[in-house]
Amino acid sequence: MSINTEYYKILNLNENASIAEIEESYEKLSDQVHAGKGSREIKNIRLEQLRKAYSSLIETKMEAEDEKLGLTSSFRWYVARSYIANEDKLIESLWDKIRQHKMVDSVKEIVSFKETVIDEGEEIFPDSAELPKLAFKNSKTTIWVKLKNGNFRKIRLRVKRPFKCFIFFNMLNDLDVFVKINSWALGLSFLEFPNLKVISEEEIKEMKGKVSDEIPDLNEYIGEKGYEIVSGSVSKHVNESASVYMRDEEDDEEGVHLIEKEEKFAGEVKEEEYSYGPTDRTRENIVIEKLKANDFVYVSEMGTKGVVLSVDVKQRIVTVNINLFGRNQTIKCKPEQLKEF
Repeated sequence: MSINTEYYKILNLNENASIAEIEESYEKLSDQVHAGKGSREIKNIRLEQLRKAYSSLIETKMEAEDEKLGLTSSFRWYVARSYIANEDKLIESLWDKIRQHKMVDSVKEIVSFKETVIDEGEEIFPDSAELPKLAFKNSKTTIWVKLKNGNFRKIRLRVKRPFKCFIFFNMLNDLDVFVKINSWALGLSFLEFPNLKVISEEEIKEMKGKVSDEIPDLNEYIGEKGYEIVSGSVSKHVNESASVYMRDEEDDEEGVHLIEKEEKFAGEVKEEEYSYGPTDRTRENIVIEKLKANDFVYVSEMGTKGVVLSVDVKQRIVTVNINLFGRNQTIKCKPEQLKEF
């Protein structure tokens, strides 16, 4: 693919610029456009020029690198915004559609990064209404424990997604493929479509390195913490907590129900629930009629601020620029998804 030298001029770069320099210049110039003066129409034209130049140069540079390494694959990584809470279900639906439309040669991988972590609940006093009414019931993913001070805690396994609301595609750089996937209306949209940004293999490896495939051992963790596993009658354990709790070696086996390490429970681990913090709940809802370009807004589902690029009052769609993975990304939101910043 020949490189359009005009794209380098648009990004204020020389033709020897590296991928990192192209990304840095694109982000810097985009920020300047958002912060600068001028009408919304003029800004959108300038941003479109920057996006087109960036996408073309990155694609060309990556193809050149592949040629040096003897690689001929035209597969690239792209990111899509997910509007479905259960991302695993969304990925299953995508693969069903891909097989149905005989596109398995066009999509190599779809990823939602996640890991299983141990979550310690708040310390609960013996007279608290937060304790179970009748019995402590343990499972393969949740265990009640008593602390040495006589209070209680619930220890559980949680699925954590460090890049919540985003899934990643390793697929052909083919506009028809993107259009087809978007037409399925499964609850996702590719960022900055049709001028999509490419995510490098290095960035994907870095993200994969931030999550672990291993499932923690609850029993091992509880043993290291020195907690006592409790089960059965709540009143029995609450009454024991009325006096100072002292644990003897001979008591270690009493009332303790260990979970076999060999048990499989990955499918029973619950997703980490997203809850708004106090500052989120107190934010005011936005009024779309009052929004204008360059206003700051808070994207509730993603927990981040953004800059308004355009407002379509008739269709009730707000186009917002956010910073994602160190890059500027454009998303379309309903007013209900935004709050005042």
